[in-house]
Amino acid sequence: MNLTGEQKKIIAYNQGKKDILKIIAFAGTGKTTTLVEYAKRRPDIRFLYISFNKSVQIEASSKFSKNVVCKTAHSLAWWGFGNKYKDRLISKFKPNTIKEVLMQASYEEAKFTIDTLTNYLFSADPKVDKKHIPKSILTHYKLDIQKFIDYTNRLGRLMCDGSDDRIGMLHDGYLKLYQLSKPVLDYDIILLDEAQDINPVIAEIALVQDAGKIIVGDSHQQVYSFRGARDMMRKVKASKTFYLTHSFRFDKNVASVANMILKTFKGESKKVIGCKKKRKSSFDKGYTIISRTNATIFDEAVKLYKNQKISFVGGISGYRFNRITNAFYLLSNKKNKITDPYIRCFKDFKALKEYAKNAEDWEIHSVCKVVEKYRDQIPNLVGNIKKAVVKTSDAKILLATAHKAKGLEWENVYISNDFLDLVKYGKIVNPKNFEKDEFNLIYVAVTRSMGGLKFNKESSIIEFIKKTRELH
Repeated sequence: MNLTGEQKKIIAYNQGKKDILKIIAFAGTGKTTTLVEYAKRRPDIRFLYISFNKSVQIEASSKFSKNVVCKTAHSLAWWGFGNKYKDRLISKFKPNTIKEVLMQASYEEAKFTIDTLTNYLFSADPKVDKKHIPKSILTHYKLDIQKFIDYTNRLGRLMCDGSDDRIGMLHDGYLKLYQLSKPVLDYDIILLDEAQDINPVIAEIALVQDAGKIIVGDSHQQVYSFRGARDMMRKVKASKTFYLTHSFRFDKNVASVANMILKTFKGESKKVIGCKKKRKSSFDKGYTIISRTNATIFDEAVKLYKNQKISFVGGISGYRFNRITNAFYLLSNKKNKITDPYIRCFKDFKALKEYAKNAEDWEIHSVCKVVEKYRDQIPNLVGNIKKAVVKTSDAKILLATAHKAKGLEWENVYISNDFLDLVKYGKIVNPKNFEKDEFNLIYVAVTRSMGGLKFNKESSIIEFIKKTRELH
C-alpha cells in the first residue's frame, strides 16, 4: 500500500492512554485507510470505532481488523435503553400532535417546543434550560421562557413514561437517557469519525471514557448544525494534531476551487493538494447533479425525466416529493386528497406559508415555492418522475442534495444554481454575514468530483472563481 508521508507519521504515532490524537482530514485524503492501518498495526489494542451514520458504520466494519468494534452511538445505547421502547419508537414529533397533547394555542408553539426538546437531547446538559430555546425564536418572539421550559419538560416526560399513546420515543431520546446514565466503555482507544458532525451528547459519551481518543474529521465539511452538530475538531484540545492534505480523489483544478472557497470564506491557511493527474472527463457518459435543496432537485428532475435515465442518491423517498403533492392539494382546496396529516392540519395554503415563515421551517418554505411554480402540473410531474426512476447502476444522471452527497464521490459532477450566492452586486460576499454551513455545503459539493466539474451557467461560483483569480 502506497501511503503518503502524512499517513505514515500518523500510523507511527503511539498515543498514551490519556492522549487525544486529532486528525484533520481534508476531502478525499484517505482518513479511513489511515485509521484502518493504524489499528491493524496494533493487534493487541482494543479499539471502539463510533460513527453517527449507520451506513458508515457498516462500511467501516468491512474494512477494520478484528480488534476494532464498529458501532453507531445509537447502537451503543440500544441494549438497556432503546430496546425498552422498541414498540413506541418514532422518527420525529409532529407539531399538530404536540399542539393537541399539550393543549397549545398554535402550531408555532408546538414547533418551538419540539425544537427546544431537540436541542436539549442533542446537548450534553443534564436539564432543560433557556439556552435550549432556539435563538431565532427568542429574537423574533416574545415568549414566557418558563412556560416553554415547562412545555419541553412535559413533552420529555410523556416521551419517556408512555402515559399518552400519541407520544412515542425518539431515537435521540433513548440516546440521551444513555448519556445521562454515564456509561463505561471498556476499550483502550476510541475512534471518533466525522467528528465535525457529532453532537455534544455523543461527544460527551466518548470523551469522558478512561481511554485514549482519536478524533478524525474536517471542520469544513460540517453541514449538520441544524441537527445539533457542534464541531469537535475545533473545540477539543488535543495532545497531538496531524493533517491529511493530499487528496486521492481529485486533480489540481478541483483542489484549486476548493482552496479558493476555504481561504476566502473560512480563513483556512492550509491547502488541500490534488494528487491525481487531470484526466479527460466525459459528461456524455453520465454525471451527478448536486443541489442545495430538495426543491431544486425536483426542478432538475422535471427537466430530465422524459429524455434521460435518472436516479436519486439514497432513494427518491428521501426527497419528500409526496409532501409537494400534498401541499398542492392544500393550495387547490382538495383536502380530501391530502394523505400527510401534518399538511392536512393547516386551514389553507396561506396558513402553511405563514407557518413556514414564522417558524422558520425552510423545508416547508421550499415546498411552497415549488407548489406555486408548477401548480396544476404537480400531481402528474411527481407521478411521472417516480415512474421514470431507474436503478442507480442503470442511470445516466444521478440527483443528490449536498447533504446526501457527503461522503460520496463521482467521476463527473454538475453543481446547481441554488447554493448561497458568493458574489452580490459585483462583490464577493462577507462570510461573517452567513452561516458557515452554507460555505461548507459548496465545498462538499465541489469536492465530490473525481474528474469533471461543471457549474450551472448562472451560478455565482463561476463569477467568484473569476474574481478570485483576478485578485491573485
